[in-house]
Amino acid sequence: MTILSRIIGALLLLFALQDVFHTLFHPAKQGDISDWIARLIWRILRRLSPQVLSFAGPLAFVAAVLYWVLSVIIGCALIYLPALPGSFAFAPGINPAAYKSVLGAINLSLAGLITLSTGVYANKLWIGLLMSFESIVGFGLLAASVSWILSIYPIVEHRKSLAHLATLLHFAETKGIRTLADISDSELSEILFTLASQLTTCRNELLQFPITYYFHEDEQETSLPSVLHYLDDMAVQNLRRKGAAALAAATLGGAVEDYLKVIANLFLKREFSSRSEILRAFAEDHLRKPVRSPRLASRAA
Repeated sequence: MTILSRIIGALLLLFALQDVFHTLFHPAKQGDISDWIARLIWRILRRLSPQVLSFAGPLAFVAAVLYWVLSVIIGCALIYLPALPGSFAFAPGINPAAYKSVLGAINLSLAGLITLSTGVYANKLWIGLLMSFESIVGFGLLAASVSWILSIYPIVEHRKSLAHLATLLHFAETKGIRTLADISDSELSEILFTLASQLTTCRNELLQFPITYYFHEDEQETSLPSVLHYLDDMAVQNLRRKGAAALAAATLGGAVEDYLKVIANLFLKREFSSRSEILRAFAEDHLRKPVRSPRLASRAA
């Protein structure tokens, strides 16, 4: 039982630390368990209560941090448990027998994580080192969690700003204020290059912080899953323009495709087949209707 308890505790601790590392410090790989937690919360809210889908991202963040903290607390507690109470010294007034339980071990582990003195001290060097390590992990989790949440919302804001800009362009074309077909090639190329640059930034930020996928926008105007169709239409429709405009259109189309490949691989869990198919699946996953180019609507009419 002693060996089994410590093996399980060590595995819980290692899995949590591995997940923290891959989630926060390894851009090319998601945290295995935290990613699964976020995806599970997204699917549950999407099916049971789509009206509160905007809470999926914040809940996924809280759940991931809670998983890390509980894994460290319980993992260390299972390592301490076989050594309680014999390998510890207790301050006067503390009953050692009260710590000869899982609850007592958890209490000791929690105190170690938040560096709170409970009057219980390790007699053995390796246990004292583990308790010190747990305190360092506690400080690290606090700093990492604060840094993570402070990094998430600027990324969400970048994505919303791009979507809002595209929505305003769509509004201008829909209302006949001025269409992209009416402006010069140089003006068009500047607009398309700007959109391509912002979309490329959103793609790279999504790879760095995959949890931002689950931060759903309540407003249609700032929803990239909806308006990304329009950006793709814009790229296709302007490929035959002259000079830099055609180059900018090709660049925007490439940015859209690269973004969709990330979406398909990491979140939709399917192979990239075509832009149109993944665009539809992306919008459906976020419960959004596609926003298409007004020029397509005028042709259909």
